[in-house]
Amino acid sequence: MKTKENQRVALTKRLLKETLLVLMEEKNIQNITIVELCNMAEINRSTFYNHYGCPADVLLDIENSVVNDLDEIWTKEDETEKNLALDKRFETLCIYISEHRKLFQLLFRNDDTTSDFAVLLMNAAHVKTIYDQISSYTKNKDKKKLITTFLTNGAYYMIRQWILEDIPMSPKEMGELVYFITTQG
Repeated sequence: MKTKENQRVALTKRLLKETLLVLMEEKNIQNITIVELCNMAEINRSTFYNHYGCPADVLLDIENSVVNDLDEIWTKEDETEKNLALDKRFETLCIYISEHRKLFQLLFRNDDTTSDFAVLLMNAAHVKTIYDQISSYTKNKDKKKLITTFLTNGAYYMIRQWILEDIPMSPKEMGELVYFITTQG
């Protein structure tokens, strides 16, 4: 019985997420109401409130799922090596982003680096790895922090622009560019 309930909850949440993304193609999250979301998803408001408090909570759930996927990609181990090489990690992230282009176009619409999604991305596993890589440049904690901020914001905006403007670069080319700037910058 519990498995069936968990499956029902997962299906309800998936339906709400998919519906929210459809609505976000037409309007900003601030303009989407619970009534509108529930009507389009064909669920009761009480069911919605069992899982979320507002449409922004559904969006945050989507964003967390994306960041978790990116963290899994970033920390994935190669079959022959302990970890994927840094350049392959960037390429793999860019492949994922490219394959989910429509979703990222919606998530990247807000150009504020203090948006929930940008903050989640900037605090993800890749930032720690980049921070660790910077250790070879300087031992000064403040300098490391500033360099990491520069690199992560730069990479974020590069990838964001690549997706939003449909810049004709393959995920491999984009991954190589982000890797080059991050390591050679």
